[in-house]
Amino acid sequence: MGNAIGALGTVVLVLIGQVAELGDGTVRETVLAIGRHKAALGVAEALALGVLCNGLVCLAVWLAMGGRSVADKVLAIVFPITAFVTMGFEHSIANLFFLPYALALGGFGDAQLLAGSVRNLLVVTGGNILGGTVLVAGVYWLAYLRPGAGAMQPQ
Repeated sequence: MGNAIGALGTVVLVLIGQVAELGDGTVRETVLAIGRHKAALGVAEALALGVLCNGLVCLAVWLAMGGRSVADKVLAIVFPITAFVTMGFEHSIANLFFLPYALALGGFGDAQLLAGSVRNLLVVTGGNILGGTVLVAGVYWLAYLRPGAGAMQPQ
């Protein structure tokens, strides 16, 4: 809930700060293009990208937990987070910033953007949950926590 409030609060701050007008309005056009792209994703594609994204986010958390210093922890998260951003994977909280921001910049009148934004947030959130629980936690459970896993069984 805190992430959602933070994402929506950031939308308010960038609107007040008129960030969209930077670069002679190119920020506005870029945000709208990103929003439209995200809203146009199909259900299967958004779900898959959400699963893959949270797999990398969970990997970043797991790697950071192994760090001893702040520098270790920061370095540990750089590569998985960079990977999910550059590959265009979908994260519900990041989308909870981009999609409302795109809508606020003129997309509220665009019914396709509005409907696609709602669909994206629902499907990507489901994909993120699946990625964190099945892809990451489920694999760790199979490898280490299920009965008989990780220990030699007497024959």
